[in-house]
Amino acid sequence: MAADRPGRSRPTLTVIVPCAGVQRRFDAPYPKELHRINHAESIIDHALAPVRDFAARRDASVRLVVVIRAHKADTVAYLARYADVLDTVFVYQADRHGPDLSGAVTAALPLCTGPTAVVLPDQVVTDDVLAQRFAEAYDLLARHPYAVLAATIHDPVRLANDGALRLRGRGPVRVVEHAAEKPADPSGFNAAWATVFAAAAHRDGLPGIMTGAGATALVDSPAILVDGFHNVNRVDDL
Repeated sequence: MAADRPGRSRPTLTVIVPCAGVQRRFDAPYPKELHRINHAESIIDHALAPVRDFAARRDASVRLVVVIRAHKADTVAYLARYADVLDTVFVYQADRHGPDLSGAVTAALPLCTGPTAVVLPDQVVTDDVLAQRFAEAYDLLARHPYAVLAATIHDPVRLANDGALRLRGRGPVRVVEHAAEKPADPSGFNAAWATVFAAAAHRDGLPGIMTGAGATALVDSPAILVDGFHNVNRVDDL
């Protein structure tokens, strides 16, 4: 894994964007992250909007680590628009990294420095204050190993296909009581995570969080609530 070393340029934040999936359920001739949600934006633009806002408002150095496979050439070309505002690099997810989301994060880790967030390019959050919530979650890493942006969800079908959380407390900031990635039994969960943040000393734990019961590493982490969460698996999900 990459180490933070004196003399090395350290981003304020590294953002892992896993784009290597084969979109089994997304019936379209293009990557689902490039699906248009309006005349000007694709899903991935919406996913990266709070990242761009964070970089601009904090005058921060942000490294974007985009995980791809060979069939994602269109995504690579599309993301050229971010090269001037985000330090954008690409890495292939190979068989040695493992499958699925955990393997994608494993592939990205050697290019990560500093606090790190996992932003999924097929998720849309329509909360008007998303950018503010994103920055607030980053700030929580000064006191916590992990923090999450989460949305309240009670639909068991949706929870079984997301990073599911059981949150306790009241108000806009809750506490993670239990967590599982795509749980076989979603009963007892009441929210899903949209973005996971890890402090620099804990980012190597991110692949485990993306794998089933390994998400319990998030227990006792703060969760900031956001509204309007959509996990886009099919063309008609928006």
